[in-house]
Parts: sequence; structure tokens; C-alpha cells
Amino acid sequence: MPPKLGILAGGGQLPELIVQVCLDSGREFFIIALEGQAAPGAFTGHPHARVRLGAAGEAIRHLKDAGCKDLVMAGSVVRPSISMLRPDAWTARFFATTGAKALGDDGLLTALISTLEEKEGFRIVGSDGLLPGLIATSGPYGRLKPGPEDEQDIHAGILAAQGIGRLDIGQAAVARDGRILATEDHKGTDALLLQVGSQSKKATGGVLVKVKKPGQESRVDLPAIGPDTVRAAAQAGLRGIAVEAGGALVLDRDGLAKAADEEGVFVAGVSVPAPGPLIFLSAGEPSGDLLGARLMQALKDKTEGRVVFAGVGGPHMEKQGLSSLFPMSDLTVMGALEVLPRLPRILGRISQTVASAVRLRPDAVVTIDSPDFNFRVAKRLKGQGIPLIHYVAPSVWAWRPGRAVKIAGFLDHLMTLLPFEPPYFEAEGLKATFTGHSVLDGGAERGDGADFRKRHGIAKGETVIAVLPGSRQGEVSRLGPVFGETLKLLKKKFPGLRIVVPTVDTVASTVRGMTDGWPGPVTVVEGEAEKFNAFDAADVALAASGTVGLELAMAKTPAIIAYKTNALTWFLVRALIKVRFAHLVNLILNREAIPEFLQGQCHPDVMAAALKGLLADPGMREKQRAAYEEALKQLRPEGLSPAERAAETVLALISNKGN
Repeated sequence: MPPKLGILAGGGQLPELIVQVCLDSGREFFIIALEGQAAPGAFTGHPHARVRLGAAGEAIRHLKDAGCKDLVMAGSVVRPSISMLRPDAWTARFFATTGAKALGDDGLLTALISTLEEKEGFRIVGSDGLLPGLIATSGPYGRLKPGPEDEQDIHAGILAAQGIGRLDIGQAAVARDGRILATEDHKGTDALLLQVGSQSKKATGGVLVKVKKPGQESRVDLPAIGPDTVRAAAQAGLRGIAVEAGGALVLDRDGLAKAADEEGVFVAGVSVPAPGPLIFLSAGEPSGDLLGARLMQALKDKTEGRVVFAGVGGPHMEKQGLSSLFPMSDLTVMGALEVLPRLPRILGRISQTVASAVRLRPDAVVTIDSPDFNFRVAKRLKGQGIPLIHYVAPSVWAWRPGRAVKIAGFLDHLMTLLPFEPPYFEAEGLKATFTGHSVLDGGAERGDGADFRKRHGIAKGETVIAVLPGSRQGEVSRLGPVFGETLKLLKKKFPGLRIVVPTVDTVASTVRGMTDGWPGPVTVVEGEAEKFNAFDAADVALAASGTVGLELAMAKTPAIIAYKTNALTWFLVRALIKVRFAHLVNLILNREAIPEFLQGQCHPDVMAAALKGLLADPGMREKQRAAYEEALKQLRPEGLSPAERAAETVLALISNKGN
């Protein structure tokens, strides 16, 4: 006879089925009915104790007093908040020693199982082992089968359910017409179906898909369906239910099939492919957000949409499916004096990012630029067994060459934008891959200037200047007034000058307020496509130094660049910089093909004079375009696009991490 079984009973039918198996086989058992989870009055007539969820110590005493050796966790449990849990001494000690407070459901259960087995001497058994007949099998339950129109919903639902499973959120998703209507959260499947039903109103169709969480502890928390699930799905207007064959429980198989036939919905066990990788991304500024979004799209293309993302990013990455841990704008600061007032928040965000990555155990962490933030994250993740990849090499060839050996100590791989960068890091033992510059993926060369002029009422012969004062609040506040004064001087020479200002949402309100004082008319636009349209419409550009300089090169828009920071930051940086130029085109060509106006030279008089000369001399503009093309040739890797090459690099590192 097997040892006495302790049953930790939550809600639903599963605990009662296990009790019946014990009764039928003569196996002794004792039930811990969890208050607020198991139904009131359940298990009357059977040996049991009702214990609140936070009183784990009391439950363990009952189980040991009853002589239980094996434990099974059965039934649904809605995870309460810590305040509602009211932990007893055992539970408080468990949370303190395991860090379980920060874990998701699957991580929490894994930690609990480990503690119960290693410290309390129990053996945890799975309900699937006690009730092997409940494991879902392939094929339909009932008369109806999924049709061809349901296959795309099942496929989409599997990907979505695996995705939230990798993030330790839930196990189910509802898809209709190949689109995800909703996914499960801590409230469970019933709440999910109620949500879908309230959204659908008269719309019908769609499939509920339930799969186990990838890599989850299979002895607990397998997804389950029963007759009540079928009725709730029908009430929500769905056509059917698909569950993972071999990875889900089907409660009351006969009753479920009968309910499916009565409600006119199909229920089917389906094969589920191996889940895609979970990649944790961290970007801290708009240029990194764009880079991350392009990498995400390439990763989705190469994994047929199976990849899952977590981490920190901005609006472009969120459009690709990232749910950012916190607003990326919390990190978008630059310069010592700008960072200091926000240092406590930034340090907190570092800890939050590290804790999330540790909890999720991704297949790889890819940090993107923003070294002040991301290198601190990577250092704290070193030793966790997660491949650490950084995208965009620090400019050790320009300043602080000693950084190469330092980052080689905590990174596993570096993806560089420039072809001459890998040797600097490989000499220090850090493997590096030249992926090509991300600006080549941006589409800056595809702007429609004629349409832009038409939509904004700019005549064909009018002179247009694109003005780009930066993507950070500090940049805009310093450069905006200088640019405004430059435009006032330029306007005297070109009274019909039209000014267009492409900006990003993080600084859009600041830019709009600032341009009210500029000489009109001024047109402020947002969005990537509109920015590139503005580049194509512009005769020249005045831009802050940065990635936008290369975008202007792709668009073949003649320009001057400028930059200005606070005096202390500039003093510290200038003492360390070992290159002559700021603009990458100038660096590659080793000459000032594009005029630069930095710090003291960032002055309205000299910049207005340079712009006047550029506008007045077609030959000067053509000379810049030739320089653009010469430099860009060196930034184009052979074969794949930069994003594709970066995606291949990440996936190759993931596939080789066990070797």
C-alpha cells in the first residue's frame, strides 16, 4: 500500500476526484481544504482540516500529525496579495529565505515544492500520476471537430498561451480570426471567458486554447478543463476549446463530451510544438527602442512568431509585443548633472530589471546601448547562467579604451554597429559580431517629400529646413533655444523659409512649447514615417548629434550637426575623447564632410552662416550627398540586413548555450 496521501485542496473538481481514487484503492488520505479556495462544506465526512492559505505552518503540522508522507496539490488557487495572505511564521520564513515574494506563480510553486521536500520531508506527487486517465489525449471529445477555419485560431492561441506561460502569467488564450482577443491572468480561465463574452456581444466564433507553461513544474498547476469550462466557452460565443495533448487535464471526460455536444462546441486535444525562446530586452532611450524593435521583428520572422519578449523598452518595442516593466522615459537622461537628481529612481529600476530577469530565467538577455544603465544590470546578472548579450559597442576607440577589458568581464557577447569595432573587444577575450548599423534598416531613404509638402501646404519652390533638437529632455532644453536663435538669423536671409520639426513622443510637448517662440511658420510632426517624409521634403537640416545624423545621410539630406551639454559634463568628456569628430560620417571618412558645431561652436551666428552657405550653394549640398554614400558603403554588411544578422547572432548563442 502506498504511503498516506496529503491532499492540499483548492477549488474545482480535481480534489474530489483524487479523494475518490483513494477511496476506491483503499489508500489513506488527509485533506487540507484551503479556505477561500475549496468550496465551503467540501469534504464533509472525510478526514480534513480547513486552513487559510497563509497558515502553511498549521497545514504542515496537520499533515505530519496525520502521518502523511506524500503530498498532492490539487485544484485552483487564486494567489492573494501579501496583505491578504497574513502569513504565519512558517510562511513568512519561506518568503524571506526563498525570495518567493518576487516570484511568479510557477516560480513560487517550484520554490514551495523544494522547501516541502528538502526541509519538511514530504514527497510531492502529481495529480496526473494519481489520475493518469485525466491527461488530455489527441483528437476530439464529442461529435464536433475543429474545422479548417479554426486552425489559425488554435495556432495563434498556442503561441499566445505559450508566451504568457513563459512570462509566468497564465496558461490560456482566446483567438478569433487569427487574432488574440484576450489572455489569462491570475484571475483564471473563468474570468477570461467572462471578459471575452462581455467583449463579443453579438460576435461569435473563436477558440479557447489551454497549454501548460513551458518548463513549468509538471506535478502542479497543469491546465484543466471540465464541463463547466465548455458551458462558459459556449456562453462567451466561442466555437470550441483546444487543450494540449499530454499537457493538460480533462476532468469528467464523459460529462465534458456530453456538454460539448449539447452546447454545439468542439473540444479537442492538440499537439503543441516546442515553445520559442524567451528573450529579455533592455533599452533605455529612443534610439535603442528603435534598434530593439527591429531586432524583435527579425527574431519573430526567424522563429515564425514563436519568440517571447520581456524587459524594458519604449513605444516601438511595445508595438512589437513587449510589455515594458516601467516607462522607458525613466531612464532617458544624459549627463552627470541630469542623472544625479534621478539617481534613486534609476537605481530602483536597475534592481527591478535584474529581479525580473532572474525570476523569468530567459534564454538570453539582450541589453541595448544605454551602458550606464544596462552594464549595471548585466553585472548583477553575471553568474545566473543566462547568456548576456549587449547590442551597440561602447566607443572605446573614441574614449576610455579601458572599458573593453571591463565589459569583457561580465558580457558573453557583443554585437557592434561598426566594422572596425570587434577587434577592440576580441583582444580582451569578448566575442563580438559586426551586425551593421541599424540606420540601414530604418527606411530613412524612403520618405515622400512631395506628399509631405502637399499635406502641409508647402509649395514646391519653398525652402524647407528640418530641425531636430534631440530626443532627450536635456538635449531639447539646451539646443532648442540656440536653434531658435539660429532660425531667426536664417529667416532674415530666407524670409519664406518653412521650418519642420520631427520629434518623438517623449519630448513632443516640450518641443511644441519651445517652437512657439521660433519664427513661423513651424510644423511639428511625430512618427517615424513622417520624420522621413520631412527629411525628403527638406532642402537642409539642422540636427543634434546622434543617430539622426546617419538617418539624414540615408535620406541624402544635406545638414549641419550641433551639440551642447552642461559645462561640467563637457569638461570631463573632452578630457577623455580621443577622436576628432562626433558625426559618424566624418569619423568613417576621417574628414569633416558634414559641418559640426559642438559646445562653444554651437552658437547661432556661426550655425546660421553655415546654413546660409549650404542653402545658397547646390555644389556644397551635392558634395555632402557624395560623402554620405561613401561612408554608408562601409556600414553595409554583406548579405543579411543588420537586424537579421543581429537576430541570427542571438538565436545562435541561445542554441549553443548548453555546449
